[in-house]
Amino acid sequence: MSLGRRIVEHFVAPADARTTRADAVPAGVPPSGACAVPSPRTPSAVAVLAPAADAPALAAGLGLALVRRERAAAAVVCVWAPAPPRPLWRAPALPGAARLARSLAARGHDARAAGRLVLVALASAPDAAAVEAVRAGAAAGSAPTVLALAGPRAAAFDALLVAQDVVVAALPAQADPALARLVTAGLDRVVLCEIPPAQPGRSLAAAGLALLPSTRRTLAAPVAALP
Repeated sequence: MSLGRRIVEHFVAPADARTTRADAVPAGVPPSGACAVPSPRTPSAVAVLAPAADAPALAAGLGLALVRRERAAAAVVCVWAPAPPRPLWRAPALPGAARLARSLAARGHDARAAGRLVLVALASAPDAAAVEAVRAGAAAGSAPTVLALAGPRAAAFDALLVAQDVVVAALPAQADPALARLVTAGLDRVVLCEIPPAQPGRSLAAAGLALLPSTRRTLAAPVAALP
C-alpha cells in the first residue's frame, strides 16, 4: 500500500465504520451471512527501479499486469527521471483511464491517459517528485499504482519505497551481484527482474495498449510476489 493511502486511511474512517445506532448489531447476535459484504480489496502499490531507457516500459507493463490481476478499470503509473523522458506513442485512452487522468490533472498532476493506464510525469527534483507521488497515490482511489524511478535512487524516495507492496529492481543480464545489493539496500519485499531486450512487447506495454506473453513472463515473478 502506498504511503499516501496509509495516511488517508489513518485519518479518515471508512464509510462502513460510520454506522448509526439503528444499524448496530445487538451484542451476541452473529452477522447474517446473507447480508455480509466482503471488504473491498486494497489496490496494489509497486515500485520499479531501472535505468531511464527501460523504466517507463517496465512500469507500464506492470501497470497493465495489475489491471488484469485486480480487474481494475485503470492503473496509475508515476514516472520520475532526472531528465524528461523521450516522448512515446500512446494508445487511445479507454473511458476509465480517461476519467482518472482528468481527475489527477484537475489536482495539478501532469497526467495523461493511454489505453488502461494513467501516466503521471513527476517533477525532476526528487523532493518535489516524492511529494507528487504521494498525492497521486492518494488520488488514485481504487486503482493500483506503479512508481517508476528511472535514474539513480535518491534518498527522497526511501520512505515511499518502504511503503510499497513490492519493489522491482530491474538489472541488466549478467549484472554484478554487488550492483543488486547497492540498488536494493535497506528495502524489504524486493524482487529482482532481468531487463528484457528491446522488442515489440515493450513498445506495446509502454503505449498502454497490450501486455504480450513475452512481457508477461518477464513480469511474472514481481506480480506473483504481491500479497
